[in-house]
Amino acid sequence: MIQHRNLNGLRMFQHTARLLNFRHAADALSLTQGAVAQQIRSLEADLGVQLFHRHARGLSLTPQGQTLALGIGPALQQIDAALSAVTTVTNTLSLSVTPSFAAKWLGPRLPTFLSKHPELDLQITADQGVSNFSSDGIDLSVRQGMVPKQTDVEWYFLGSHNLVAVATKELLEQFAPETPLSDYPLIEDGHRPWEKLIERGSIANNARMLRVNQTALALDAAERGQGVALVPACYLDPSHDTMVVLDHVIPEPDGSGFYLVWPKNRPRTAAFTAVQSWLIDGFKAR
Repeated sequence: MIQHRNLNGLRMFQHTARLLNFRHAADALSLTQGAVAQQIRSLEADLGVQLFHRHARGLSLTPQGQTLALGIGPALQQIDAALSAVTTVTNTLSLSVTPSFAAKWLGPRLPTFLSKHPELDLQITADQGVSNFSSDGIDLSVRQGMVPKQTDVEWYFLGSHNLVAVATKELLEQFAPETPLSDYPLIEDGHRPWEKLIERGSIANNARMLRVNQTALALDAAERGQGVALVPACYLDPSHDTMVVLDHVIPEPDGSGFYLVWPKNRPRTAAFTAVQSWLIDGFKAR
């Protein structure tokens, strides 16, 4: 029988089985990669089976790992429900956001919010993947894209992306004012906003591109003068007057934007209401 001390190991296994990467699981849990790998090794030792095949560029589940992954979600959900039933604590909330949203929107505003709500225990997970509310222990999630299609969630449309092309003054001074976007060096992130514009014929397909995997990295590169980034307007810091928004109209699909998502029938605790209201009001004020 598995020992009680490995309940944390089971939770780490759950994240690792979903992401199939120790580093990504560690990032999602705000732990080190070594800590997650050690817990998985300890879990495998206690069970006496190998749960993952280790590869040079990631992991894959063994048959035993697949069996455990299929059954562990409902079990951990029952444990969490039982713990919630015997505690009166309502000031804890787990919030999942994308890494770029965490860095460029949430981070700058978080100190002010927490100073107004010192009673809250807010646990933030920055994860690119879509939250699985039934297995990840997430209470509330901010996601970027189209309308959520899951039938077991509720959602609120926070606002459209309002994508804007931004660059430094120094970079723009190297080009004539009427220069088309495709003639600038462009910075592409994992959402592929420039490529989507090219596919729709909105800009010419002759652009030079620097490619990064996150919007926050694209904006950082633009601030260093490496090119023009296409980012949500809410990620811009108004105190940085070195950045210029180019005077171009950026078309977006209807319904594309930021969504606040949570599981259906989730209890409206004080923590849930406070964080939900903060996020909604924050987007209205931008």
